[in-house]
Amino acid sequence: MVATNVAAGRFDFAIDLKQALSDTVFIAVGTPSRRGDGHADLSYVNAAACEIAANLSGFTVVITKSTVPVGTGDHVERIMKEINPTADVVAASNPEFLREGAAIRDFKRPDRIMVGTDDERARKVLADIYRPLYLNQAPIPYTGRRTAELIKYAANTFLGTKITFINEIADLG
Repeated sequence: MVATNVAAGRFDFAIDLKQALSDTVFIAVGTPSRRGDGHADLSYVNAAACEIAANLSGFTVVITKSTVPVGTGDHVERIMKEINPTADVVAASNPEFLREGAAIRDFKRPDRIMVGTDDERARKVLADIYRPLYLNQAPIPYTGRRTAELIKYAANTFLGTKITFINEIADLG
C-alpha cells in the first residue's frame, strides 16, 4: 500500500520537518504508561508539539491521533503558542479507533470518525480530509476537543470492561 501510493505521488517522506509541514499535521506517537504511577507519558507528544511549533508558517491544524488524557490538546496548543506566539495554529483531537491486526480495514471503514475542535476552520480541514470516508457512510461527530479525548478513554475502558467480563465468565466454567 505504501509503495503504491508513493509511486502514484500521493505519499511522500521527508527528513526536514520544515519541508514536510503543511496546513495539517498529525501527531501520532506513543503514550506509554509511566512506571510507578501508570499515567500517560506525554514526552513524545510534547516533543512533537515543540518541534512543529518551531517550524510553523501560515494557518495550521495540529491533530492529535494518540490516546491522551483529557486536556492534552489544550496543553499542545499552549506549547505551540508559547514557542511561536505569532503562529496561527489550532490543536484538534481526532483519536483513532483501530483494532490490532485490522488497522487498515478499520481506517478505511470506520464505525465513526471523532473530531474534537471548536474552531470552524479546523472542522473544515478535517471534513475535507475525511470526505472520502464520509462517502462510505462513516459518521463524523464533531465535539469539543476535551470531549473527543474523553470519548477515546471511555471507549478503551468499555472495551477493557467487556474483555474482563467475558474472561470472568469463562473462568466460571
